[in-house]
Amino acid sequence: MLREEFIKRSPIRILEKTIHGGLGKGNLGVFTARKGVGKTACLVHMAIDRLLNHEKVLHVSFAEEPQHIKHWYKQVFNEVTQAYKLDNPLENFEEMKNNRLILHFRAADIDLQQIRQTLNDFIKQTEFNPDLIIIDGFNFNEAQQEQINFFKEGAQMRDAEMWFSSTLHREALELDEDGIPSPINQFKDDFEVIIMLDPKHEVIDLQLLKDHGSKDLTKLMLKLDPKTLLIANHRV
Repeated sequence: MLREEFIKRSPIRILEKTIHGGLGKGNLGVFTARKGVGKTACLVHMAIDRLLNHEKVLHVSFAEEPQHIKHWYKQVFNEVTQAYKLDNPLENFEEMKNNRLILHFRAADIDLQQIRQTLNDFIKQTEFNPDLIIIDGFNFNEAQQEQINFFKEGAQMRDAEMWFSSTLHREALELDEDGIPSPINQFKDDFEVIIMLDPKHEVIDLQLLKDHGSKDLTKLMLKLDPKTLLIANHRV
């Protein structure tokens, strides 16, 4: 399959259609789930979809083991190649790497000024202007409003979409009056789209909890396949 055909058939198009055309430049979105359920897999699948569409992706990781991020991209790309029989995989992967920038920061001591300076330096030196920014491993349990404002200002300044991962509490879900779980609910007004991963018997459902300002949420007909780590159409 040609990459252009893959872009048309990608399940990410279903996500974009469901959330009224996509997250939107300058806006924040988040995948939330318990640890190990598949948040990073969703973010990487979304990133690969954009990279194969000739867009640029900045992946900012606060993970304890950042070396695993590149492995995630290779693993998910290989699954995409096999599932869609994508033509010229080596050529596509090399081009994809050229349009992807991965940066790592220590989660234990977040220095907003350091992050800003590092990002500005990299973007200035490489003329790298991302269309999509991934923020993975950020700890919302200890997050402050100043930090969320910082990220939101960055998305707006770069005119880019910004997607986060957020880890749920291991114990029972703590939902607010809108059905949004802790800890992301304390910042729900800052996010235009919130999606929760809900593990079932053989699949992981993607549940849409917030869709911009919509009062009537459309069921998100997507799942995460725990075997391939790919987002897929739930009707297939």
